[in-house]
Amino acid sequence: MKRLCIPLFLMLAWSIATAEVASKCKRPMRPSIPDGEATTEEKLIEARSVLEQYLKDGDRFLVCLREFEDSLGDRITEVDGHTLVDKYKGMVEEMYLAGDEFNIALRRFKLKAGIDSDEGE
Repeated sequence: MKRLCIPLFLMLAWSIATAEVASKCKRPMRPSIPDGEATTEEKLIEARSVLEQYLKDGDRFLVCLREFEDSLGDRITEVDGHTLVDKYKGMVEEMYLAGDEFNIALRRFKLKAGIDSDEGE
């Protein structure tokens, strides 16, 4: 019985911590970046604005996770810590990927338009 209670307790603690983070910290949705070879300059400029807002919202999400972790203080468990680290790392990786995706689209657009990569950057 004791062997069953400990894993159940840990699962409950993990789900409560995850639910608490989910309700307080809103993870932004990753924006859709157009294909640089098939888009217009206007759509690429719009995508840049959307990406910039996404990165700002992503930074707010990361701050929220850090503040939530600080609020747990000594009550934080190993499960809580792993969950928060996973959410934090996942957001950072996604932000880098979105930026890389935009930069690739921009390079492809410039290549298609015959614009030198060093111009306008």
